[in-house]
Amino acid sequence: MKTKHILTAIILIGISYFGINAQTVSPKMVFQNTVHNFGHIKETGGKVEFTFTFKNMGSEPIAINGVNSSCGCTTPMWSKEPVPPGGTGYVKTVFDPIHRPGKFHKTVTVKSNAENSPIVLQINGEVTPKVSQLADEYKFQLGPIRMKKRNIHFPEIYKNETKTGKIEIINTSQEPVKISFNKNRNMPRYLKVTCLPETLKPNEKGVITINYNAAEKNDWGYVYDRLYLSFNDKVDYNNRINISTVIKEHYTQEMINNPPVFTLISDKTYDFGTINQNDVIEHVFKFKNTGKNDLIIRKMKSSCGCTAASVGSKTIKPGEEGSIKAVFNSRGKHGQQHKSITITTNIPEVAGKPGKSQIVVMIKGIVKVAEKNKPNPNKK
Repeated sequence: MKTKHILTAIILIGISYFGINAQTVSPKMVFQNTVHNFGHIKETGGKVEFTFTFKNMGSEPIAINGVNSSCGCTTPMWSKEPVPPGGTGYVKTVFDPIHRPGKFHKTVTVKSNAENSPIVLQINGEVTPKVSQLADEYKFQLGPIRMKKRNIHFPEIYKNETKTGKIEIINTSQEPVKISFNKNRNMPRYLKVTCLPETLKPNEKGVITINYNAAEKNDWGYVYDRLYLSFNDKVDYNNRINISTVIKEHYTQEMINNPPVFTLISDKTYDFGTINQNDVIEHVFKFKNTGKNDLIIRKMKSSCGCTAASVGSKTIKPGEEGSIKAVFNSRGKHGQQHKSITITTNIPEVAGKPGKSQIVVMIKGIVKVAEKNKPNPNKK
């Protein structure tokens, strides 16, 4: 029996020995911890860092092949030399909180020759936003004031609507500033503009309110206006607010169900070929109302002042034809020319229903400069 017990003991010792060797032959990376919470940090407080340390619990050196972060805001650094058995190494993470307010959770993946590679490390916390700087909040400087924006765009206004836009401002000068609009210019009837208060004390905030009356504007499609500001009655036309919108019209259900249809009879594009500078070209685009209601030409706009457009009749009955005359003046022009005319109509644009309220026609060609008018490259 004694011999049997001794044999069993020898076998167990052997298994234990080989088991330990099997666990420790390969390098093994064991971190003290794999998660770090920075807690609350300030956005303007600068970069923060934390170093994760590990121990090589194997019997071969550990070589880190690479460390990848989940975000460019996190910069990793690590032990470049192999870490011997029983030795310690590190992976340092540096997090930049600037422009990253709120909670964050970032990962760093460590790749090595260790048996348990890759290992994912985590950093998290919450960035307290910086106090808004004046220039960040009021981005635009106009004379003695700063504005949160200098453009007012109403996505669309129906013909019978009035819409209101507001711009917050602040007086950044050391003197009171009285604000007025379109001084020495007529204020359009469709615009009503106020500033409260009218006179801003130093560092005082105010609001410019713009009321836009589409019915008074009496226009269609995309429209654009400039509103000029004066400070203490001094006029500088560089101080302006841009106002834009798209004026649309309401349609009856009958109009939607039976719309007019603008059908070009002639080609959409007219090529006048090659002409001489100062020549004037005329072309008539013909079209027909193939719909079931009156087609009304609301507006025509050319892409260049060199091109004029006129319509024979603004109202075209169903089945009737109409015409648009384009006149191109080549004075001062040379080379390739592409000019467009945008025609705005009363054709309904309703989801699920075919129809396009705006039609574009083109004229193109080449303007040739006479030899005597060509610039002399040798003339100084």
